[in-house]
Amino acid sequence: MGIQSIASRLTAVEQLVRDSVMAQIIAKGGPVTAFDLKQLDTLHSLDVEEQLAALIKKRTIVVNPEGFITFSYPVSALPTNHRVTLADGRSFYAMCAVDALGTAFTFNQNIMVDSQCSQCRQPVHLEIAAQELVDLQPAATQVLHVDLNRYDNWSGNC
Repeated sequence: MGIQSIASRLTAVEQLVRDSVMAQIIAKGGPVTAFDLKQLDTLHSLDVEEQLAALIKKRTIVVNPEGFITFSYPVSALPTNHRVTLADGRSFYAMCAVDALGTAFTFNQNIMVDSQCSQCRQPVHLEIAAQELVDLQPAATQVLHVDLNRYDNWSGNC
C-alpha cells in the first residue's frame, strides 16, 4: 500500500485553500495569515477561517500562536536546509528532505533540490524530471524513510 497523499484527504474546497496557502507562502517568502488569504479573488466567497480550521484538523497546515501559517505540507514558510526550485522558477523551503522530494508530485513539475545531509552536513543536490530522479550529487546519497501511514502527525517523523 502506498502513502495516502495529503490531497486525498481533502475536499475540493480544502484543496483550493491549501493550494492558495502554498502559493502565497512561496510568493511572500514567509508566513501568511487568514487576512492575506481573504484578499485573494479565488477565496473571497469562502469562509477562510472555517477552511483553515479544517486544514488544521486534518494536519495539513500549522498555524503559530500569533495566527501565522508557518507550514503547509510540504512547503515551509520558515527557512530549512531543504531548498526547492520548481521548473516554473519559483523556489521555497520544504519541511524535510522527503517533503522536498514529494514537491515534484505536489506541484506536478520538474524540481531541483539543494539540501544537506542531516548527519555530516555535506551538500546534496538532486533533480527530478518527469517524476523520476535524473541527477543526484553525491551519487551515494541515501534517504531514510518511515511508513507514514502509521502516523497521524507526519511532521513528527521528518
